[in-house]
Amino acid sequence: MSTERETEAELLAQQPRLFLDCPRPGPLQTPPRASLPSRPPAGLQQRLQAMVALDNSEGGPEATPSGETRLSLPGCLPALSGSQVKRVSASRRKQHFINQAVRNSDLVPRAKGRKSLQRLENTQYLLTLLETAGGPPGVEDGDLTPAAPGIFAEACSNATYVEVWNDFMNRSGEEQERVLRYLEDESQGKRRRGPGRGEDRRREDPVFTPHECFRRISRRLRSVLKRSRIPMETLESWEERLLAFFSVSPQAVYTAMLDNSYERLLLHAVCQYMDLISASADLEGRRQMKVSNRHLDFLPPELLLSAYLDQQ
Repeated sequence: MSTERETEAELLAQQPRLFLDCPRPGPLQTPPRASLPSRPPAGLQQRLQAMVALDNSEGGPEATPSGETRLSLPGCLPALSGSQVKRVSASRRKQHFINQAVRNSDLVPRAKGRKSLQRLENTQYLLTLLETAGGPPGVEDGDLTPAAPGIFAEACSNATYVEVWNDFMNRSGEEQERVLRYLEDESQGKRRRGPGRGEDRRREDPVFTPHECFRRISRRLRSVLKRSRIPMETLESWEERLLAFFSVSPQAVYTAMLDNSYERLLLHAVCQYMDLISASADLEGRRQMKVSNRHLDFLPPELLLSAYLDQQ
């Protein structure tokens, strides 16, 4: 028993030592055969076979053509003799790892058709363009040109716009609504007049026939005018007032205080038939009607609303 232990200790002492810093090992010294017994015991033979299998699986000694024996350790690069290391730029090495990660990634969907394969190839090609050749950064590197300032940024930086905005915000809610309604009506009037339209040809335009003027009235008001009995005297009186007012002052605003909702409805219908703008608002507990002309001149229809309803 003591002989087996001495033989095992002697074999372990003669094994090459492995260091973590992976130095280049020298040639292995083969122990003389005279020191080994002719036939080791059974237990020692099994241990030696296990150690040899472990060395071969993790990187055992390698023999070179010149007869030298080198030990390749796991996790370390093999020793190179008589060869020069090829230097690779950092950009190429980075791109190599990017391409390898893309190829090995499970998140990349598999192309099922020709178009899907083309899109996948285009995506991989765009990924390769992320690496530049080491030149100065440009637009492709994310150094984008600043965007043009928007309308809100320009309004905040322009003193004139800021003054107008502050004046608008300091007004009451009714005045703000009136200004917005006026701007909306003005834009609609410009779209209807069209650019470069000098002479008013509404009388010659078939759109301004009595039938088309009646169709300008909203559907709800048209149904009221057709189904119910309309007080023609009230309707004719409002037509006369509007004709007399806008024939003299086509750009002025006609105002009237009307508490009767049905009378306001008739006035709205007359204004829409004459292509006028009408709006109602609360003023000191009462309803105020305002009527304005969307055109430069006032041209009433050839047939008034009261006469048109009589013919129907």
